[in-house]
Amino acid sequence: MKRSLVILFLALTSISYAQEEFTVPRFQKTAIGTSGCFAYMPPGDLQVEIEYSPDSSQVYSGEIAVGDYSYAVIVVKLNGIVLETEEEKNDMLVSYLDFLQSSFSISESAGYGKGHTLEKFPEAVGMIDYWLDADGDVWEIMGWADSNTLGIMMIYGPTDYPNFNAQQLYLDGFRFN
Repeated sequence: MKRSLVILFLALTSISYAQEEFTVPRFQKTAIGTSGCFAYMPPGDLQVEIEYSPDSSQVYSGEIAVGDYSYAVIVVKLNGIVLETEEEKNDMLVSYLDFLQSSFSISESAGYGKGHTLEKFPEAVGMIDYWLDADGDVWEIMGWADSNTLGIMMIYGPTDYPNFNAQQLYLDGFRFN
């Protein structure tokens, strides 16, 4: 009986310690610069950089680090391009995510999972992927596209994100304008 109590105590202590090690941040609706889009981000000062792509599309990017994980967002306001069909939106997302893979030195990819939707934005399409970069960081990626905007939500860190529900909440937390 004594041995069982000791084992139970050790198990509860290790579970309690593991829970203290990782705390899910409380996400809040955050403006992505002046893009007109929002994302549910961890609290913190989201410094958004604005750049222009070769075709003059506006690219807004920012990230917030919390513990071992970084929560990043990219918004691309397409210049002179209107994506009318689901196929065009998916093709644009694949092209952009492929570009990001090369930019972030991604060495492995699970492959794009298409067919994701946002309840309040029925015209939007989404796709998910999981990456591993050259430094060994693990990435969870969700890309969203409507007729003239791409939104990319990313979490990356040393291991798979420890809380699947919080991961999905974050990745699905993009809001078009």
